Amino acid sequence: MTAKLTSTKKVCMIILILYLIIAMASNFIMPYETDDFSHDALLRPSKSHLLGTDEMGRDIFSMLINGFKSTIFISLMSGLLSTLIGIILAFMSCLYKGKIDGVIFHLSNLFLIVPEIIIIMFFAVFSKPDMLNTILSIVFFSWSKVYKIVRSKLMGYMEKNKVKYTMLIKGNVVDLFKKLYFDLYPVAVTCFILQCNKAVMYETTLSFFGIGDPLSKTWGKLIKAAINYENLFYDDAILWYLIPAILCVFVYVLSLSLLTFEE
Repeated sequence: MTAKLTSTKKVCMIILILYLIIAMASNFIMPYETDDFSHDALLRPSKSHLLGTDEMGRDIFSMLINGFKSTIFISLMSGLLSTLIGIILAFMSCLYKGKIDGVIFHLSNLFLIVPEIIIIMFFAVFSKPDMLNTILSIVFFSWSKVYKIVRSKLMGYMEKNKVKYTMLIKGNVVDLFKKLYFDLYPVAVTCFILQCNKAVMYETTLSFFGIGDPLSKTWGKLIKAAINYENLFYDDAILWYLIPAILCVFVYVLSLSLLTFEE
């Protein structure tokens, strides 16, 4: 599979692997705890504080590194769960058809009509503000596109002899999945990448509006804190307070997007 990757996709893969390594090693890379308020406020970048400190005396570089762990965890978990739910429902639609297919299909249409981010924000506002509910809200309202894509692919595979034989012997969803695993693998991987991409954008948007777990130190929370600093645009604090977090989100989203881009 690696041999089929273009140069652009190889670079994206290397970047994403580096992101994962930083996320997994974040506890060893962070020079300070993210809730360490013992430093002077608004220090400029130095050897002790590579990105300075915020208004509360916290080390910004440590919060940025912690953002790798929190944001990527939310992105991966939301992407994985929403992709799995979409695939399972698509298999159920194609296997059982009839009323079950009709109910799931119309339900997915309902979720597609209303912009996902509006529903996610509404749900997140009225649920307990923690990371689990943030992930669940993203998953629950973003599986519909995966379902639509996988269902359309599966409908085309239903006339294959191996599928007909599986259904003839009363095979279930698991049996059908085993028969079509290699056919659907590229679609499933693409959906997973797209869902991870959407999840990080949704989390960043929720954090920007002050919604979600107030204790989690994600890139979105760091961007929100920087925007709230009243003198951000009157001195060069924007360079070390706001831009690094935005660049982390931008490079992550761009790398995921280019992985699914057909050249």
